Amino acid sequence: MTTRALATQPPESPRCGGPQGRRVTCAARLCSLVVAIAPLCLAQEVSRRTAVVAAVEKAGPAVVNLSTEQIITRSGDPFFGFRDPFFDQFFRDYFERFSRPQQFRTHSLGSGVLIDPEGYVVTNEHVVRRASKIEVTLSDGSKHEARPLSADAESDLALLKLEAKKPLSAIQIGRSDDLMIGETVIALGNPFGLESTVTVGVLSAKNRSVNLGGREAYAGLIQTDAAINPGNSGGALVNIHGELIGINVAIRADAEGIGFAIPVDRVREVLKELFNYRLIKKTYIGVRGRDLTPADLAQRKLSTRNGVLVTGTDPGSPGAKAGIAPGDVIVAVDAHPVADITQFFRRMLAKNVGDTVALRILRGGKEQVVRLTVAAAPKPSGAEVVRAKLGLSLQPMTQELAHSFGLREPTGLIVTGLDKGGPGEQAGLERGDIILRFGGAVVNTLDQLAVALEQVGEAQVALLIARRGRLYRAIIATR
Repeated sequence: MTTRALATQPPESPRCGGPQGRRVTCAARLCSLVVAIAPLCLAQEVSRRTAVVAAVEKAGPAVVNLSTEQIITRSGDPFFGFRDPFFDQFFRDYFERFSRPQQFRTHSLGSGVLIDPEGYVVTNEHVVRRASKIEVTLSDGSKHEARPLSADAESDLALLKLEAKKPLSAIQIGRSDDLMIGETVIALGNPFGLESTVTVGVLSAKNRSVNLGGREAYAGLIQTDAAINPGNSGGALVNIHGELIGINVAIRADAEGIGFAIPVDRVREVLKELFNYRLIKKTYIGVRGRDLTPADLAQRKLSTRNGVLVTGTDPGSPGAKAGIAPGDVIVAVDAHPVADITQFFRRMLAKNVGDTVALRILRGGKEQVVRLTVAAAPKPSGAEVVRAKLGLSLQPMTQELAHSFGLREPTGLIVTGLDKGGPGEQAGLERGDIILRFGGAVVNTLDQLAVALEQVGEAQVALLIARRGRLYRAIIATR
């Protein structure tokens, strides 16, 4: 049979021109080609994996997208600023009924940086200013609602907290005191809502000041030619090692080849205030401290800068009752090591009134554990509440001052000072303005205003103010 005859024929030699020979030859050549190309592909991949790529892979997961919702309140008063409130009581009453503020929602985008696996995010204050809702999108696409903890308008930094079921990827924080002009820097953020965007440039200058609206709005900034556009604000500027060296701030949308960032050393200083657990959680242990310095290490013969040097305790406070004294070095909170004052504050943020806390301290070169009970923070004065929330220094109206202002009765609170970049300044208030009403509440004392602030539920409140004999309405942010 043919099949048998074919089966008994000797196979074709690979050198002959038969089909099987050609297949074997092609396979051999293909294998040789693969073997030859493989090292080349590997070399190309290695050459493409530059230091910039490695830095982005390291820092990228810590950069988040922020989406904020704001409820904007606008006055509906058509006679805004055109009457004398002191001679027309009827019109004042009518004004209160007529000018019902109108509200509408706006949305904006920005960026933020995870600085702690527990979900603490740093961003620009202006990104979350007046936000009624903040949504954070992580690098894996998951979305979380964040709550604002604290903010500093002058430095344009804010601290947020999101809750996650697992530890998050936090950025490694570097230094900005040793930056070199010309070194490579990388900006990460979400410009124009485009998530996970990377731009590369060099460090162009240090200690730059930028004027906005005729005043110095920012000082001591890092300048770079890496593109930093709207939506990039609050994102990370990192060095070639993927370490955070600045928080991006998009100052001018039309700027070409110029970007700015707040130096990380400045961010670190502001975080000490933003993590103030006494203001955020209303908890209190009465211990004051600071970071260790090289001089402290030499004086106390310490081998590491990790820890917080106690500088004092409040009389009668939990810390004083527990025996903590100036000169002690706090190195751990409930067995969790403490690297610096900021991390100490972060540890204390997790504590509630009544919790027992074990502080491991160094005293005289020896370690010991001190236990104390967290107390409720003493109630701040009305002036402290107003200054912290509105950035205003106010003085109650007296009979003598009322006479100097041409008023028949001492009513309202006089603006005597405004924090730079604070809610009061942003609302357009001026020194000498008289605040008559906060929302619907008459405010003649700082305590009355403080109570109204504690009870307010809106992110913005209408103020009724008197300025040079005329009545005005201003909208002020309360958080």
